Amino acid sequence: MKRHWLYTGAGTAALTLSATNLFSAPVEQKKPNVLLILADDMGYNGLHCYGNSWLETPNIDKLYAEGMHFTNGYSAAPVCQPSRIAILSGQYSPRTGGYRVVDRFKGKENLIKYIVPKLTGMALEKITIAETFKKAGYTTAMYGKWHAGNYKPSLHPRYQGFDEAYKCAGYIDTHKADPEVTLPPGMDLPEYFTQKATKFMEKAHKDGKPFFLYMPYFLVHCSSRSNPIDIAFFKRHKDTKLPINDKSDHTNITKAINHYKEKLKDIISQDKNFAYTALIAGKTTHLDACVGELMKTVSKLGISDDTIIIFTSDNGSPAIPFVGPFRGRKGDTYDGGMHVPYIFVWPGKIKAGSVSDERIIGVDLYPTLLGLAGVKPPENYPLDGVNITPILLGEKKQLAPRSIYCYFPKYAGYNAKKRRWADSWRNVIFDGNYKLIETPEYVEYELYNLGKDPKETTNLINDEPEKRTTLINKLHQWMIDINAPKLTPNPDYKYKKSDQDSNSDKTE
Repeated sequence: MKRHWLYTGAGTAALTLSATNLFSAPVEQKKPNVLLILADDMGYNGLHCYGNSWLETPNIDKLYAEGMHFTNGYSAAPVCQPSRIAILSGQYSPRTGGYRVVDRFKGKENLIKYIVPKLTGMALEKITIAETFKKAGYTTAMYGKWHAGNYKPSLHPRYQGFDEAYKCAGYIDTHKADPEVTLPPGMDLPEYFTQKATKFMEKAHKDGKPFFLYMPYFLVHCSSRSNPIDIAFFKRHKDTKLPINDKSDHTNITKAINHYKEKLKDIISQDKNFAYTALIAGKTTHLDACVGELMKTVSKLGISDDTIIIFTSDNGSPAIPFVGPFRGRKGDTYDGGMHVPYIFVWPGKIKAGSVSDERIIGVDLYPTLLGLAGVKPPENYPLDGVNITPILLGEKKQLAPRSIYCYFPKYAGYNAKKRRWADSWRNVIFDGNYKLIETPEYVEYELYNLGKDPKETTNLINDEPEKRTTLINKLHQWMIDINAPKLTPNPDYKYKKSDQDSNSDKTE
């Protein structure tokens, strides 16, 4: 039945004004949830979807198919603590003091030409991405490998913007978990934390609050010192042809490792690192199962269209089969140590199956996630990355040209006969297709054209003197601009007199 309304002039004007105000008033958009998943030590070739034909990662492959992946994604450092701090703080290491994992040069400081910048955890004064989301009305949580506090209880994630935070130091080892954790029989910490995360998402949805959930898994990291399965594994595999039959109660991860022991024996059984490869592969598939549980919860809650999911890794793999077509591995500033997967998913906003070759780095995540969610960045707090939202939403193919950097004062593995560190201070600049690596301790430089030489096989340092000079100047100016610790001669350096005579620029 039609209804006919009769208005007087004044009434019509009043109603028109009222309607105008009603429909022109800004409507606050629903804030999207953010789920940031960080793998540990997963190289560029550490997933089936990123080119590893024999790895089984169906859940992460599904994310890959549903969103945008990057072919030129880099971690901010080739080891975990500095790269994680960069993601959480949005800043390069000279601003945070998160330079490396531990001081492996302790007791040998007199063998280093320069005073090594002091390693600190991420200070409480830093405004983490969690704090920024929390200020914007989000409920926040993290479960897993924190490693941004330099092992200081006072720098626990509970003090860094997370409403709920559990950290661990392994995937089975619970003695350093904080808060304390008692694992149910047959369950490991990744599974336990995945359950905590699903309950967190369910509660946030029930309460009608958007969430920021950070899931830094301790997979696929391998350490013979901190986890029972790893200890047993390495003890048993002096002969790498021995079967993997771990008798622990952690059934799912053990099954996954045993699965690859059988699967790979006909593929790479001649590889001397075969057993180590099987161990990492099993952990990768176990991680994939945990990611699958997170995805299942998002789907079950009906919040897929309202949830941004990001998957990446903190650095490259320690094992060559997982670094892809690149030189080096974890700990190296060659691409094998820093080139990692990046996947972004947001149904209806980020095109499914899309790909970008834009070079991005860990510090870009902070401004990008704020940009996607419509959250204002913190005031008077510098963010060193850029917001890549226009790339993700298909508004641009490329960002404005920029350089990206790595400041990495790490020393380890001194060789007394050669009087040389296996790992020494390195600084890196990526600029266009070019990459320059500076090794200050030995006044050495390497220059590569990644567009033509992605495997970094041909050092162009003497072939392109103009490019060399330009990039060295850019790198040094950046260090001045960011107030990085300067190269300060070590007054206690043992060989300083003899080296003064022979320390010439090896690039000339």
